[in-house]
Amino acid sequence: MIKGVLAVSLASLLVLAGVARADQGTEWIPPLDAVARDKGEMAFDGCRPKPERIDPVMCVYGDPDSDKTIALFGDSHAMEWGPPLIRLAQRRGWRLVTFLRAGCVIADVEFQNNCDQWRELAFQEIAEQRPNRVIVSTSIGRRYTLSVRGETLSRTESEKILRRGMARTLKRLASIRSLTPHGTKVKLIRDQITAPFLPPRCLADHPDHPRLCRFPRKRKFGPGFDVVGASKAGQLPAIDPLEALCGPRWCYSSRGNIVIYRDSDHLTATFTRTLTDWLGERIGF
Repeated sequence: MIKGVLAVSLASLLVLAGVARADQGTEWIPPLDAVARDKGEMAFDGCRPKPERIDPVMCVYGDPDSDKTIALFGDSHAMEWGPPLIRLAQRRGWRLVTFLRAGCVIADVEFQNNCDQWRELAFQEIAEQRPNRVIVSTSIGRRYTLSVRGETLSRTESEKILRRGMARTLKRLASIRSLTPHGTKVKLIRDQITAPFLPPRCLADHPDHPRLCRFPRKRKFGPGFDVVGASKAGQLPAIDPLEALCGPRWCYSSRGNIVIYRDSDHLTATFTRTLTDWLGERIGF
């Protein structure tokens, strides 16, 4: 199912980066009582199927007649990169198409029946679009715990299976016959670190000391099945958002008065829009 979308400029939400340290008088952007809804256009444009559906929903942004097609494939952690990708599509004349489903792993593994059927159909529809690039991103958190022959594995035990499945997914995407002579190029945006608390709540509790809302720069399950799968598929380097979210030792809940996390493991649309140029340099298309 194809859902055409008019990409709307959200210049009113564009915020200057590098503002002064937040203090008690700072007005957070977005406001802390609204931050949970700061999910970006794709969340509100109907770009995700409902849980009971298996048919992919494809939204289109940018130039619908462009000969440069970019596909975005993944779960809600891919969707959070929608705001800067929409801007890049507008600026660079891309046709940006989306294949998103919250809570469904895109690694080629047995997970949940609806998710597995959706994934297979999404592979087929992406191939029909013959994209020049596929941008992939996925959560690597605890939600993707697998079962084998009726036995539920631990999240750590699931990791090896997820790594192999991610490699299969990325190889399959790269094999799509695209509009370019050498097949589709795949670019992974690695998952960010899940905060061990709710950053917006922490900022509300410490309005004059937002640096107290930092947490260690360490991914819980090692490097993550996303980047290990990309390595197995020969598709490195990946884009690592920690370059923009974190310092050498710590990750933060805010930058100036801009809130980075809308919950423990999703970024705000306001913040990811400030990374448009940063992301565009790394996509290189």
